[in-house]
Amino acid sequence: MTLIEVMLALALFAILALFVVSVVRSVLGLWQAGERRGRGDLVFASAIEQVRSDFRALHHGPRGWLLMDDWEVFPAQDDHPAWRLPRIRFLARGASLADEIKVNRGAVEVAWVLVPENPTKHRLSRLVRVTLPESDPRTLRNDATLQSLLASGSGLIVLDGVAMAEWKADDPVKGLVQQLNIPAQTPFHFPPTLSFSVERVQGNARQNPPRLDDDLSPTQRLMRIRGSLPLKVPQRVLIEQEWIAVGGNFPQLTIAGRGLRGEIPQGHDRGEIVWIPETSTAEIALPARGRRVLP
Repeated sequence: MTLIEVMLALALFAILALFVVSVVRSVLGLWQAGERRGRGDLVFASAIEQVRSDFRALHHGPRGWLLMDDWEVFPAQDDHPAWRLPRIRFLARGASLADEIKVNRGAVEVAWVLVPENPTKHRLSRLVRVTLPESDPRTLRNDATLQSLLASGSGLIVLDGVAMAEWKADDPVKGLVQQLNIPAQTPFHFPPTLSFSVERVQGNARQNPPRLDDDLSPTQRLMRIRGSLPLKVPQRVLIEQEWIAVGGNFPQLTIAGRGLRGEIPQGHDRGEIVWIPETSTAEIALPARGRRVLP
């Protein structure tokens, strides 16, 4: 073989090696993304199973009550609406709860509430579970009591990285509602089902989130991001306090809408974190299809 033939063979071998390496990297990337997504799905499934377990213990006799509303984290400002997070509270039968409170044969108040992780830095929250025996002189129906328990660390963190969450109840008259108050000792039935939707930042999107590659003005319609990118372009991203609808392909995305969910479009500096959440939903059936039963 001549020297030229040897060099051509080496060049072809190098090209082939680069091709094989790129294919292996792509396959590993897909596998790792699938693993991260699988772990995230398992975390959400575990959290929902705990929620369902609590609602299976719902006290749906005359003493039972259910309150679904939200609470204000920060009041409205000139350029931002109030930051409000959903919560749901109800009375459960202590003997039916599948946790350490099972030894308590009396009723137990249960609250599922979203709590900010670090409100001075980002808009991600935690899903926290709080319980209180009905025999306690305090009650979770009192906002001050619930906030005091959360501040003291009494709640159990079940899910983190929550960018957005919604509780909805299937009201027979009004349809799906996000606000519901069913007091005790009333003839009102409970809704037959509840739905819970979560937009959660997880895996590599949380540990190494992408960032803006250029400044983003309030009227700009193109956005370029850099860093570790997911395989699929989401419908919405969160930058600081603004939700933005996006499309196109990475790394340059087209902006389909600014200031979603009541926010006002604002400018963002180069290097700001672009939170990319994944959506998970679940339906929760209530005992006896929501009908009250005799004590």
